[in-house]
Amino acid sequence: MIKAKSTSNSHGNASSRKSFWTSDNSGGAPWSDLNHGLLFLVLMQLGAFDFLSFSGVCKSWRSVALSKKTRFMASRPPMAIWITKHGNKKEYCVEDFEGRNSIILLPKSDRRTCVGLTCGYLVLFGRRSHDFWLVNHITRHGLHFPNAPYSVSPNQEGVRAILRVKENGIVFTLSIPSVILHEFKGKIYAIDADSFVHEIGLDPEPKLILLKANNFLGYRLEFMEFVCTDENLYAMECFPDNKFKVHELDFGEMKWVSPKKETMEEYAFFVSGLKHSAAIKRELLSDSWLRYKRNAYSDTSGNGMFFTADTWYIPNEWLKVKSHI
Repeated sequence: MIKAKSTSNSHGNASSRKSFWTSDNSGGAPWSDLNHGLLFLVLMQLGAFDFLSFSGVCKSWRSVALSKKTRFMASRPPMAIWITKHGNKKEYCVEDFEGRNSIILLPKSDRRTCVGLTCGYLVLFGRRSHDFWLVNHITRHGLHFPNAPYSVSPNQEGVRAILRVKENGIVFTLSIPSVILHEFKGKIYAIDADSFVHEIGLDPEPKLILLKANNFLGYRLEFMEFVCTDENLYAMECFPDNKFKVHELDFGEMKWVSPKKETMEEYAFFVSGLKHSAAIKRELLSDSWLRYKRNAYSDTSGNGMFFTADTWYIPNEWLKVKSHI
């Protein structure tokens, strides 16, 4: 059972979670009879944490919320994640784009560390229990994976992988060495320590298929990760002094190219310490742009706009899996 609570922030918000009622004492029509167009306008003014409250009011409101959830979540900007510790417990906190906080307390959370994200779920590893909890902050849904293995047998023909926990996150150890995995347009791509790109073929046996690019990024690029938009896949170099360089993989020409200036002006890059970075359209950030600039580092040296945090949570990523609302 995952327990959750909410807290207001230090800027004086009355509450981080709104309360919704379906009737009043005026003798008028119940709120459940409100026009769906009007309800949609109300929904789009809410934060990601209010989505469940809104959808739980009544059948009419739930119908609006579920029919518009893709558009709603896609319009929600990234949220910063941090971890606070109280006694022997850890509270996992998420701050939405309006600065409101949500806190989740996990059962048996002592010595449990957030080591990554996937499809909108925080990946939490138990250092004593050697298990994984996957927790969705939006839906409150959790998945438990006990008895994580610690080794993997070599397989030169196929692909076998194991998660290993390090101080700065988790990595996949593959039978064929690879340092980064990323899903893009229904396929999984890997980039190895020598900057060669592979596609992981899943049928009938998982295999690494080398993609022969017509140019080369360079050997031993230590701070490299994949980032993608709906249409393009990028490799991003992250340097220790908060400088970044983005390369686009042109699948048509099968070569690395510099992104178009229009692309770099259209997107802002949210760089996560857990290597779960994302490219977000700047038009979605208009209402919260100043807040991001106050609370995150940005690089405007002509090669794009970048914001850094320990972890960025992207609300619409949970739409990649079956909803548990």
